Amino acid sequence: MSNLSDLFQEWNELNIQAGESMGQFDFSKIKEIRKGQSKVENSIYEVLKNYASDDLLKILPEECGKLEMGYNTKDKIFYFVMLDPEFEDEEETILLAVTIDLKNKVSIIKDFKIED
Repeated sequence: MSNLSDLFQEWNELNIQAGESMGQFDFSKIKEIRKGQSKVENSIYEVLKNYASDDLLKILPEECGKLEMGYNTKDKIFYFVMLDPEFEDEEETILLAVTIDLKNKVSIIKDFKIED
């Protein structure tokens, strides 16, 4: 199984590279970086699913492809953000974040807000 610390670091480095390439409008390089990031995200997601509760597994998508991802470098927590299935029929968008940290602790953040 992959080491989460290494995966987090690799994802963050790719994210920094994508930001730099974005500033240079190097879209072919961004596409290549995103492909690498996607592989890392899939690996982290598989680890998360191994440690998630059965209740959480019921609402998680099979793959993380459509989820928004983020990484809190200070706290070393990786986020997978999705629409909260509990509020699917509501007009307002309610987000749910599923997180994993370096100790493989999986948590849920209800009514997640994306900060700029």
